[in-house]
Amino acid sequence: MNQLSVRRSDPFGSLVDDVFSDFFQRTGMVPWRGAEAPSVARARMDVIDKGDQFEIKVDLPGVNKEDINVSVEGARVTLQAESRQQKETKDGEVVLHSERTFTSYARNFELPAEVTDEGAAAGFENGVLTLTLPKRVTVTSKRLKIR
Repeated sequence: MNQLSVRRSDPFGSLVDDVFSDFFQRTGMVPWRGAEAPSVARARMDVIDKGDQFEIKVDLPGVNKEDINVSVEGARVTLQAESRQQKETKDGEVVLHSERTFTSYARNFELPAEVTDEGAAAGFENGVLTLTLPKRVTVTSKRLKIR
């Protein structure tokens, strides 16, 4: 069987290569030279509308509660956290192996309704941050009766 090699111009080939190249670099899958690549991860979360409040659960593995910052302004929620881990293997007083891992988590999102800090609560257990944010009560205008 005779095989023919046909070269066609593929206008999308380089575009696809660029997309995947960028993906692997952003996710830290390309080996970093000399050290662990710094990474910023998008924290995974669930938002549940419970009628009069929102319950938000955010996965933050390896984070200490002291390293979590949450701010709420109107309906916008901003979350930042950082995880630091260090491992050393020693043989007597000589360090044979040392690794450090730093991961930053960040989320910035808007809820469908404004929330208030009255009755708001935050808890952190087993790497999961739970926020309970009560919805702001909207004041409806009343028509005044003139006497």
